[in-house]
Amino acid sequence: MKHKKNWTRYRYQQKRRKLLKKTATLFKLGCVLMIESACSTLPSTAATPTATHTKPTPIPRATVIGKRMTENDVLKAIVQHMSLEQKLGQMTIVEFQGSTFDAHLQQMVFKNYIGGVLIENKNGNAQSRAQLVALNRAMQAQAHIPLLISTDYEGGLVNELRLITGEKTSESAIGATGNPQVAYDAGHSAAADLNALGLNVNFMPIVDVLTNPTNPGLPDRTFGSDAMLVTNMGRAYLKGLSAGDVVGCLKHFPGLGSANLDPHLSLPTMDRSLATLNSVDLVPYRTMINEGIVPMVMVTHILNPQLDPTLPTSLSPNVITKLLRNQLNFKGVIICDTLWMGGISNTYSLSQAAVMTVKAGTDLILGPRGPIETNTMLVGLRQAVHSGQISMSQIDASVTRILQLKMKYNIVSYNLALRLAGMAGGSEQRN
Repeated sequence: MKHKKNWTRYRYQQKRRKLLKKTATLFKLGCVLMIESACSTLPSTAATPTATHTKPTPIPRATVIGKRMTENDVLKAIVQHMSLEQKLGQMTIVEFQGSTFDAHLQQMVFKNYIGGVLIENKNGNAQSRAQLVALNRAMQAQAHIPLLISTDYEGGLVNELRLITGEKTSESAIGATGNPQVAYDAGHSAAADLNALGLNVNFMPIVDVLTNPTNPGLPDRTFGSDAMLVTNMGRAYLKGLSAGDVVGCLKHFPGLGSANLDPHLSLPTMDRSLATLNSVDLVPYRTMINEGIVPMVMVTHILNPQLDPTLPTSLSPNVITKLLRNQLNFKGVIICDTLWMGGISNTYSLSQAAVMTVKAGTDLILGPRGPIETNTMLVGLRQAVHSGQISMSQIDASVTRILQLKMKYNIVSYNLALRLAGMAGGSEQRN
């Protein structure tokens, strides 16, 4: 009996040892699998090419692991790892000739890292629906960072897509209805047209209050002569664009309604008092900026001695930074009107004007036409940064606002932004 009992105990101990050994083996295997799984979910440090042909330095994993990246984190990371050439390119919207993605356009998109293009009928950019869709797809496919593809799709006299979409109702006709729903529907319809063609920015609505009925630069292009009517119609049109996922832009700051000259030809002088500006011209801007619905504002070329006795508004720190950015508290993207217009080019070279407008606080430059002008302007800006005329912190702030706009309207997706920031894989989620 004692022998049998000892044998039973021996078998029990052997089984226990085997069970413990098997458990230990499974535990070790589980640890290995957990480690491998964790490593596979870490964001890769491989980066897609951005505005130089070298990859940006990836963010150290320690800053990513265990942390959900906010949009501000991602934007900061992208800007931190961009070269100066990439940043200045993002601040540029170019014009180009022709209807196809040719070598000149490829150079500006791929080598100059431009932030966007302007589609214009007079440049032969928009000839047919199929042609324009193919062109826009080709540009976006080659862009390091997706482009702002912009146009003036207004209605009435100014319609850069009329060969494709036909005629559109003018702003004056919309304003004459007095019905904001009509303006909203016009903006939403414009957004649908632009989306279908591959465009994402419309330089609309015009919110100039037409106090000079013979204004040569604004025939049929304003909603009316009453500040509140213009505000209500402009707000509705802008909301229609935004609801259709198209970036809108208020223009022409600080107000072109009383001009007696067309700034395309020469520089208008408009000696309007601050009291008049505040009670008339600035009402649409102040109202909509306070409502937080304005993504972009375009500054025009006029001379108002009450604001700046020597510099055009588009080149003036008093107007762009002091008035628009600080006093009206505008947080979005500031763009200058086209710098080749006579109101500027009669006095300043493109490079001079570009440096002056950026120093004044502009984020996004309209101006260069083709690769030669683009290169010349970018060289001038780069020299201004190297010489200390323009600070790198100002450049970074402008590029951040531009990229933030692109992300808000999903021109740059959040996962793409992660890859641009050096966190390929897009495994982190937005807060």
